[in-house]
Amino acid sequence: MPQTDDRRNILLILTDQHRFDTLGCYGNPTCKTPNLDGLAARGVRFDYGYCGVVPCSPSRAALFTGLYGHKNNVPTNGGRLNPNVPTLASELSAAGYSLGYAGKWHVDNPKNPTDHGFLGKDFPGYGFPITGAVVKNWPGGKKVSTVSKLYAAYLEEHGYPQPEALENHFGSTMGRLQRQIYGLQSGTMEHHFEHIVTEETVNLLRTMKEKRNADGSPFFMWANFWGPHSPCFVPEPYYSMYDPESIPEDPAWRETWERKPYVQQLTERYWGLSSNGWEGMREVVARYWGYVTMIDDMIGIMLKELEKLGLADDTVVAFSADHGDAMGAHKLFEKGPFPYEESHRLPFIVAHPDCTAPGSATDAGVLLQDLFPTFLELAGRTPPEVPDSRSILQLALGNSAAKGRDELYSQFTSHTFPHEHRVLRTRTHKFVFNVADIGELYDLEQDPHELTNLFGLPETRELQQSLLKRMMAVARELDDPILKLLERAQYIY
Repeated sequence: MPQTDDRRNILLILTDQHRFDTLGCYGNPTCKTPNLDGLAARGVRFDYGYCGVVPCSPSRAALFTGLYGHKNNVPTNGGRLNPNVPTLASELSAAGYSLGYAGKWHVDNPKNPTDHGFLGKDFPGYGFPITGAVVKNWPGGKKVSTVSKLYAAYLEEHGYPQPEALENHFGSTMGRLQRQIYGLQSGTMEHHFEHIVTEETVNLLRTMKEKRNADGSPFFMWANFWGPHSPCFVPEPYYSMYDPESIPEDPAWRETWERKPYVQQLTERYWGLSSNGWEGMREVVARYWGYVTMIDDMIGIMLKELEKLGLADDTVVAFSADHGDAMGAHKLFEKGPFPYEESHRLPFIVAHPDCTAPGSATDAGVLLQDLFPTFLELAGRTPPEVPDSRSILQLALGNSAAKGRDELYSQFTSHTFPHEHRVLRTRTHKFVFNVADIGELYDLEQDPHELTNLFGLPETRELQQSLLKRMMAVARELDDPILKLLERAQYIY
């Protein structure tokens, strides 16, 4: 007879490069996300959720360790995780939790999920299951696809043919980029590589349910989708689900680059998408929204399995993304050396069975890495006393007296181009320290789309100095190496 253990199971669902405003519960009237909207109706929607580090690996490593990139040693993609810091795997395992993992990893080197004690299959690094897909009429000739061994095994096991073609495709052909942006993938949702995440999650939930029945141990299941990160390879009906002509122009498409860091213009040129105008960009957005809805349908399968297994009332479900996607805002794409809301703000939902205010929303400031101490608290472990992350359990329970962060601090070192910067976002303003270019200052109340840079203007000097000092205080508390440059900047600014 298993010992009684009333600690909650944890299911964490993470997407990649997912704009918060693609969800119906965040106000999108067109893009369909009924399963995530339903999850929000059961729990708390966080309207002020952000990633503390950009891009993918740094954000995921911060979630995995509760630490910023300069402490966990993953400030950029391809970093090597500091082996001496606690992780969700080490701490939850020590607390007696079973560990399961499905899909993308990218936390990053040198270990894979199974090396950390997770049950599941390893997709090392970025691990994108399909590369160089067959594309008809691609400039320079046809590209031949390769799929990962695990995806190939999945297709063979289910009797599915390898994706035959990506038709109606679109790609950027600027310079050397030659990047596929979207394409119609043959097959169905079940044939798609993202379904590996769904199927593996369902199988592991069943396995961990059996283990809990046998020995009482709760579980931590981490499901990771590669999407809606581009390239947006999606099958029907998702590919044609949204009419591009119905998608309104992003308000930040009006970007002029006046008094903006030059690197942002370089990034625009790198992607080469703005030359097609909004008429071209909305074609990309339509496929992206289709990808979002497909993933929502897959999340629905996971949530139904929880109910089928009788686990829904015993499991805390958290959903978020590693970061957002510009997706046309400021004529930009994906993420990179720019601090705009579309790439830093997250969809962020936590559904706790004991939530006293289901369906509520909070404007308490939270960071993705705050899930680290939250999960440890759920497991009965004492989180490390560090300023990098703080538990949001009381917020997730619907406690109206609980407080979040008044200031959000974010790091960026490199992605498309090396361009180190720090971001301090308050309730009303955003201040950006760019190491090698003009700084940025936005009044988020008067200019929510961040089109007018107020940095360096005589009338904002006092505000700018105040925000710089507040940024310095946070950097000092975090022992961020950027502090030395900030101290010098105060005499220049």
